[in-house]
Amino acid sequence: MRLGTVVHEDLQNALVYKNNIINKEINNKEKEIKNKQKEKFHIEGNVEIKELNVRGHYDAVFEGENVYLFDFKTIASWSYSKKFGHKKDFDPSIHQELQLGTYGYAIQQEFGKLDGMYLVYYNKDNSMMNSVQVPNTYTNRAFNFWYNINEEHKKGLPDFKKGVSPVQDWNCSYCPYLDHCNPPNKKRR
Repeated sequence: MRLGTVVHEDLQNALVYKNNIINKEINNKEKEIKNKQKEKFHIEGNVEIKELNVRGHYDAVFEGENVYLFDFKTIASWSYSKKFGHKKDFDPSIHQELQLGTYGYAIQQEFGKLDGMYLVYYNKDNSMMNSVQVPNTYTNRAFNFWYNINEEHKKGLPDFKKGVSPVQDWNCSYCPYLDHCNPPNKKRR
């Protein structure tokens, strides 16, 4: 996890540096500012969707003529090869796309539009990077996901549904509520 934090900080620092360069160029060319929209990266912003009772933190948003959302992911070589290698996973999990879609929904509300969403992957074993554009339709899928979760919770503690809660088997081993849940094949820590 520490490596992921370091990579996030490096990528975000690079974007802050880029912001400073852009701002210096704009200050040196004041006449062009009036004719050109200011570009800016927003780093580690909070999102809150009150209607869905959801909060989160995006990694980066580029705001200019267009608005783009980025989420950085550090992964090992095996996962990287399943995503970008010759033997791709034909049935990948979409939990990262739904996470990004959740942020994307909030970004649309905040900025009035969203022109693209990207998952940026960093291979922690060899420092290779690649990105995947996530279709904006995931904002609707994420909204529906959280809406349905809220509807279930109105009825009380929902039943365990593999693939939804938790999204993947390994999620249970990190869950602080494991002793209050009754998932099949529950693993004790």
